[in-house]
Amino acid sequence: MDNKKNDFVHFYQSIDVLIIDDVQFLSGKEKTQDVFFHIFNHLHQNKKQVILTSDKAPVDIIGMEQRLLSRFKWGLSADLQSPELETRLAILKKKIKNDGIEIPYSVVEYIAYSITTNVRELEGALISLLAQSSLNRKEITIELAKNMLDKFVKNTVREVSIDYIQKVVCDYFDIPIDVMKSKTRKREIVQCRQLAMFFAKQMTKNSLAMIGKHCGNKDHATVLHACKTVNNLADTDKRFKGYISDIEKRLTIS
Repeated sequence: MDNKKNDFVHFYQSIDVLIIDDVQFLSGKEKTQDVFFHIFNHLHQNKKQVILTSDKAPVDIIGMEQRLLSRFKWGLSADLQSPELETRLAILKKKIKNDGIEIPYSVVEYIAYSITTNVRELEGALISLLAQSSLNRKEITIELAKNMLDKFVKNTVREVSIDYIQKVVCDYFDIPIDVMKSKTRKREIVQCRQLAMFFAKQMTKNSLAMIGKHCGNKDHATVLHACKTVNNLADTDKRFKGYISDIEKRLTIS
């Protein structure tokens, strides 16, 4: 047993780069932590690279020896957030190009707007869509993507994102998203912004404050006022009611 342990330690001490994912799982495992401590020290002293990932900062990891936590703090700590929309689009486009796949850009956008968690979920959604298309011999469309996301990644995508709502509303009125988020008080821009807020409140679980932040750093009172305005116009303006109906159809996941 000791020989196997020594072989294990010697192997890891001989490498140039050690990458460990989810290092927080070492919590509470005293013997494993002791072995890792000696491996870490050896690699560090020999100027080797050690890359660790965790779902929390070192200071928040419970059940980890203090001597290890102090060493975790020696290096550069980087907080990796969920990929932004532009990054998600770039990841999907690169994956599609590398695999030689042809998918309408509107579908790529829909997936990028809908999956906001991480790269694994993003690629998983793309694979599921391709499988659905191939197995059922169906053309890849937004309708197919909607059905796939609702059925196969239900735990990930429980609601339409605020970003996607803004895109659909702005595309409907042919207004750039950055203009919608601006401070302009032009009637058509204000109505576009109010509808984006209205549907965000109706179709997501985000707070009024969060919705306002996404719509040009507005406060929760502005969002509340927007929702009341939309409801009032829906009762008194037949054309505006048509806007609501059209946009709702575009947003509804069948």
